[in-house]
Amino acid sequence: MKEEILNIPTPFGEPLILYKNQWGPEGGESLSIVSGLQGDRLNGLMVASRLSRFLNDVESGKETGYQIRGTIQIFPVVNYKAWETGNPIWNFDSQDVDLTFPGTGVGELTETICNMVIRHTAESDYGIILQTGERHYEDAPHIKLIDPNRKRRNLARSLGLPIGREVAESPSLVLSLAKQWDQMGLHPFILSAGKPQSYHPQYSDLLLDGIINFMRAEGLLSYNREKPSPRKMAFFDAHSECPVLTRQAGLFYPEPVNGTVVEKGSKLGEVRDLYEGAVLEEVHAPEEGYVVTLREHPMVHENELVGILLREKNQRWFWPFG
Repeated sequence: MKEEILNIPTPFGEPLILYKNQWGPEGGESLSIVSGLQGDRLNGLMVASRLSRFLNDVESGKETGYQIRGTIQIFPVVNYKAWETGNPIWNFDSQDVDLTFPGTGVGELTETICNMVIRHTAESDYGIILQTGERHYEDAPHIKLIDPNRKRRNLARSLGLPIGREVAESPSLVLSLAKQWDQMGLHPFILSAGKPQSYHPQYSDLLLDGIINFMRAEGLLSYNREKPSPRKMAFFDAHSECPVLTRQAGLFYPEPVNGTVVEKGSKLGEVRDLYEGAVLEEVHAPEEGYVVTLREHPMVHENELVGILLREKNQRWFWPFG
């Protein structure tokens, strides 16, 4: 059921409206799913839309065999004004929504939105944030975890993605929705796949399947056929990250290695001269590892980050549930 939870005037144009969709009985397990914190993260918006339609069909009986057992709510697009323009932030106040939590009840418009999201998710048991790589970068599908204790790692397995990754502590992390959820007692998970300004159907399928699998595993959704298929996940702590930097400035041409394990010395791409196209530098993996992030915007400077490896020697396996 679609519900308007915020409607406030803006200095110009139409009012700012925030909606959520909600299904299921109250009192049991509860899950909040948030997408569209930035206006250009399209994969999350598409997954939220598809998942909302699926749950509507379950509720109406069109998806036979499924029953909603817990409370599920989806915030399909939080930063609607930024989404309208295709930008990560709304130019009116230039605030990054995911660095504005918990917000305030009375304040700037973005702060009011963040506060409303916090108020409507505070009683949930689990929270899922749908994201992509940062601007100019593409992420291989993976799960980001805050304070990844054993319970959270076990819960993350049922999301069906092959890689789990600890979010490193930083001064700005406390302003994020995931960290606020963590401090409120929710189990937060960030699902990241793809790049801004692009829709990846195969990633959308993967995330949608993973969330449905999670809801079944945690009793939010039942299905009268086979149990969720077994999954395994490789988990990397914050010390596993190995940044890959350029030495030269120019145009970066990446190799198609994102989402794969590469050996030490493997070619990740090359930097070419902007004017004549000559190869200035070959970029190689400094260590063996899983390529979780790779730069997709070609223009690079000296010492520019072009990739992130997760060191293979630091991984731990978490085997199938159920």
